[in-house]
Amino acid sequence: MEHNNIYTANKAAEPFAMTYGMSDELLASDLLSRISVLSLNDKQCLIRYISEEVDQTEEDPWETQDTSALEPYTLEELYARIEESEKAIREGRVLTAKEAREELRKEFPWLR
Repeated sequence: MEHNNIYTANKAAEPFAMTYGMSDELLASDLLSRISVLSLNDKQCLIRYISEEVDQTEEDPWETQDTSALEPYTLEELYARIEESEKAIREGRVLTAKEAREELRKEFPWLR
């Protein structure tokens, strides 16, 4: 099995370990810690590489998605959604902005 080393200022980082069975959060944390030790030049190269990859694979969802089955909401559907939201507010099933941020940070800890 071939491993690619990541070279930092004057040393080579360990090759990427097998990631089978690692949670997404652990993978993200591991990746961020590996990126943090890269030199500025290496980080810039990595950003350019990722940008080129994204540009090559990015598709416009409106061009590739079959939108023929999509229909706009009716006024009745919109009013029903508004009523459902207002009912949730009356029943106290809401979060403050601070609580919502805390929930997001728990679910996505790498977005600090």
